[in-house]
Amino acid sequence: MKKKNLFLHTPPGTKPLYMEEALLRSTIERKLCSYFERWNYQPVEPPMIDYFDIYTPFLTERQKKGSIRFVDRDGNLVLLRNDITLFAAKALAVRMGKRSSDEKFKYYYSGQIMRSREKDAPEEYYQIGCEIVAKDFTHEEFEIICLLLESAKYLGIPDFRLHIGDISFYNALLGDCQERTDILTAIRKCDLPLLQELVNNAEFSEEVKNDLLACAHFIGNAKELEELKLSAAGKKALEPLLHLVSSLEKAGYGDYMTIDLSELSDLDYYNGIIFNMYANGAEMPLVSGGRYDLLFKELGQEKSAVGFSYWLYPLEKVLHEKLTLEENCEDMKISKDNFVDDFQKAIKEITAGKKVQLNYE
Repeated sequence: MKKKNLFLHTPPGTKPLYMEEALLRSTIERKLCSYFERWNYQPVEPPMIDYFDIYTPFLTERQKKGSIRFVDRDGNLVLLRNDITLFAAKALAVRMGKRSSDEKFKYYYSGQIMRSREKDAPEEYYQIGCEIVAKDFTHEEFEIICLLLESAKYLGIPDFRLHIGDISFYNALLGDCQERTDILTAIRKCDLPLLQELVNNAEFSEEVKNDLLACAHFIGNAKELEELKLSAAGKKALEPLLHLVSSLEKAGYGDYMTIDLSELSDLDYYNGIIFNMYANGAEMPLVSGGRYDLLFKELGQEKSAVGFSYWLYPLEKVLHEKLTLEENCEDMKISKDNFVDDFQKAIKEITAGKKVQLNYE
């Protein structure tokens, strides 16, 4: 590409923001971060680059291909941040080695990542999220979903709905079987004919086959899931999810959520609940999250972890007409002859907390 054309374009996948777009993002970020702090979550800022080899156990071949890597001046292969949860977990795992093993960490973050989603080429995204990391969990999963749902209401997201699944249910049924990855992919993509073929060809008991096929397309509430005809092993594997969702329904969140057992992730570090939030007008989830103890285990820490991330691009699309961006702004005239005095008056107003528009004669 000619130098002039390079000046007029940005690289594929980059997404610059201008004026009102940047103001909308700033408004959302301020609202969310201040709201997370009300719940006593502390800010963290993971690095933009880190050593690539640390993250290879958590990345699929497609994700590796869709990441941006380069060799630093010392000859090390480094990775441009493609998942804030990953980078924050690694930074926290290093710090945990110097602190009490019983300490609980509750933190939030905001920042850019470069990640390939459906396409092979990496694209720029912006995430804002919260995480809880502790030695043992009691009600932390309940807390993180309450925080998510309340923050969505606080932002004024219209007609949102949270879909919750649980990878631990399928892990209990599938174990280490050879077809595990293909079966989970078929469930995630809602490819029921392929799932039927894979299950029929696998050496499963009839109970496991029936449980897989019955649950793979289940969407409903806790009561409907309890009434599903499953084996004793299948029902036992669903108990943690049912307890969580029943508690959330008891707390008044039933109208905002749905059990969806096809909600899985292509990221390999999840080991429990997995959820995504959807809303009208967004072509992709507004939020993704779940339970990811396996990530910390791989990093050398026996910890429980759960969290979520807002995806800012679809969120901005949903909220661009909903949020009020302009505050009351006072027009102040700056005259040619007395501009110093006029500036001093304007500065007093700004210092007092007012928003000022300077108009020059």
